[in-house]
Amino acid sequence: MLRIAICDDDSTDVKIIHDCLSATLFDVEDIQVSSYPNGKELINHLQEDPEGIDLLLLDIGMTPVDGMEAAGYIRDQKLDMDIIFITKSTEYVYQGYQYRAYAYILKDHLKMNLPEVLVRYVEELIHSEAYMNVSASGEMHRVPMSAIRYVESSGRKLILHLADEEISFYSKMSDIEDEMGRQGFVRIHQSYMVSKKYVRKLRKDAVVLEDMELPVSRRYAEQAKQMLS
Repeated sequence: MLRIAICDDDSTDVKIIHDCLSATLFDVEDIQVSSYPNGKELINHLQEDPEGIDLLLLDIGMTPVDGMEAAGYIRDQKLDMDIIFITKSTEYVYQGYQYRAYAYILKDHLKMNLPEVLVRYVEELIHSEAYMNVSASGEMHRVPMSAIRYVESSGRKLILHLADEEISFYSKMSDIEDEMGRQGFVRIHQSYMVSKKYVRKLRKDAVVLEDMELPVSRRYAEQAKQMLS
């Protein structure tokens, strides 16, 4: 599922954007859309749920916190989120790209340009997304690497821990360690590899995820410190 947020203080523009999303991505991608009336409300949400948005459609001219301030917060916090600026003026276009914006769309051309940008974005996402193909309980599972919070070794099985499910299959950590490392996972223990994107804090003997802790063993402590700090 692609989690999309609209941050705009103009309800008419929000409806136009929402209609474009529904019409353009209905047959392409399963989407979930949320909206926020200004940057302050968006930041408040991100403080509670920093991993809840994949793509942000962000207006610039808002109060009390504008789009540039919101984008600055997102990049300062190193949140894994793509941004498309949607605004009335070209005034901030160069500043917008300093925040690694995927695109910059003028509202005057919204209905014409947004669908094209959305299709291109989803196509690039599909082709760039890395997956792990595993056989579990007699079925093949194609699991997006980005959805895996951590991997646990238990007996002769590995368990992929996702946000809302666990998938176990027969394998060894040594069989997947190199590939997982290339996808942003860090070995922290004989029994655990964790995705860097889900780590909120690193302690001497543990890493803190959003709602739990995983142990860091002495053997992997220095590696974890270097790769997660």
